Amino acid sequence: MFKSLVDFSQYESFGVLVTVFFFLLFIGMIVWVLLLKKKYIKKMENLPLQSDDETTTAHKEQE
Repeated sequence: MFKSLVDFSQYESFGVLVTVFFFLLFIGMIVWVLLLKKKYIKKMENLPLQSDDETTTAHKEQE
């Protein structure tokens, strides 16, 4: 009875599959980041600093 509770041999292939999936996803993200264009990175980098005329900010409300 207790042997069936601690016997995880039926899940070995699942563990290997999840590990392979994780590393493929991790490697895919690294490749994606390395292939990003510099122009896109600069655009995203400055996005929080750009003001939008449609929204009101604390600075505009004070004026």
